[in-house]
Amino acid sequence: MNCFVESMNTWLYPHENTTGRKTAVPALKAARGGSTGFQIYLDGLQAGSRMTVRFATAGGGLQAEAFRLLPVTVEQNTGVRGFTADWETAADYATRRAPFEVYDAAAPVAWEGFSVSGDCAAIYISLRFDRAAAPGIYEGTVHIACGDEEAAINFAVTAADVVLPEETLKMTNWFSLENMAAAHGVDEWSEEHWRLIEAYGRQMRRIHQNVFWVPWDTVDVKKTAEGWQFDFSKTERLIRLYLGLGFRTIEGSPLYSRESWDAAEFGLGTPAGRVPALSEEAYDLAAALLTAWRDFLQEHGWYERLIQHVGDEPHEKAAQEYRILTGIVRKHLPGVPLIEAVETYELAGAVDIWVPKNNYYAENRDAFEAYRAKGDEIWFYTCCIPGGHYANRLLDLPLLRARMLHWGNWRYRLPGFLHWGLNHWEAGKNPFTDTCPGNGPVNRLPAGDQNILYPLGGEVIGSMRAEMMKCGSEDYELLALLASRGEEAADAVCGLVFRAFDDCDNTPEVFEAAHDRLLEALAGV
Repeated sequence: MNCFVESMNTWLYPHENTTGRKTAVPALKAARGGSTGFQIYLDGLQAGSRMTVRFATAGGGLQAEAFRLLPVTVEQNTGVRGFTADWETAADYATRRAPFEVYDAAAPVAWEGFSVSGDCAAIYISLRFDRAAAPGIYEGTVHIACGDEEAAINFAVTAADVVLPEETLKMTNWFSLENMAAAHGVDEWSEEHWRLIEAYGRQMRRIHQNVFWVPWDTVDVKKTAEGWQFDFSKTERLIRLYLGLGFRTIEGSPLYSRESWDAAEFGLGTPAGRVPALSEEAYDLAAALLTAWRDFLQEHGWYERLIQHVGDEPHEKAAQEYRILTGIVRKHLPGVPLIEAVETYELAGAVDIWVPKNNYYAENRDAFEAYRAKGDEIWFYTCCIPGGHYANRLLDLPLLRARMLHWGNWRYRLPGFLHWGLNHWEAGKNPFTDTCPGNGPVNRLPAGDQNILYPLGGEVIGSMRAEMMKCGSEDYELLALLASRGEEAADAVCGLVFRAFDDCDNTPEVFEAAHDRLLEALAGV
């Protein structure tokens, strides 16, 4: 059994070339309350043998976790603007030529260990300091046993003389409650489903997600002779559960939708079928539902926590109708900020929290900043777009790009991040292998767009990309803390690795040196 050590900020692949690889863990550093870690690649294994991982750490206040990394297939490479492309196009920015496998999914290593499936394996070691940990150097050892062989990997991690601030960055990843049931083979709304809903919520909180959307499928709707009736029982249970886990903001999901992305008209789903959004039938339901939604939230003291979507990704063709629909929503949800992922900035007055894709923000920064100057808020999002050299959390782009997303939040003072794909794999498909769903050779979702969590039997597991989101959000808070002394200092550190959304350093050594400099600058704060 051979053991090699790698930074947590770069990808590992099955059947790695181990020539020149490190066998010792480099010096690690984290804020108190903050995270760091490293990866271990092992080869020369005997398939079917049992692997166990144990820790020995000196000093209290350091929490260590071990995760078995599972390979995920990258079916196609990402395109320049997004979606997918051939290798001749992607070679300029992608990590490898598709198809290939990459270690992304991260399953906790149970005490009894796991069975090795091939001649190689990868382990991720996550380290986190308690907020009350004393500054200084903490030492530990990872003991790995596989078959008759054993290895001991020593590490040292410094708790910097700074405490990670409380969360201020707002983050939301949209989830599918239906997939939370179907992917694990349980009935919707069964107690086992609710156990999984909580497990997914805990994974979201692990990465500091603090905003959660409430899908309308939690509301039971029916029309009687007396009018519309709404049962918010499941909605209430979801909200209570997630607020109890530490989420802070309730995100009302879009009420209206378009039948295709290019369509100009919106529609509204009713128990009898879909109707045009501007029809009398749609207004009748929307007015009743929004009123009931308002009354429900006010009754429970949650109304002030709400931000509300109207219709996802309005573009120029849909802008006129979208404006009318925002008026309907504002009428029935007075005082609630309207948030939207937007495909146009020509919606003045209709949106309170603008969420453009990071490339669209970069291309139209002056227009969005003019809205901010008038009191609006600007977040950003990514999805199947952008690709190329832009920061995104896709499987064939450098792993650090996912962490750089939140350095972008700091660089442009964008206080929120949105992504649609927590667990939106296609029904009946395997998210470990079917990573580029869609039609045609290039107009497919890029690998990694649809999810950052994975189903594994009766459990939900995280990923290395999710760990990047977690650490990146912590980096944002540290940069903001440094800026409390003077923004020039924070901007100088940020500029070492992040200059623009399409100009990020992808080298772990460069990033880690910049991160150490950030912690050193914060010493004693």
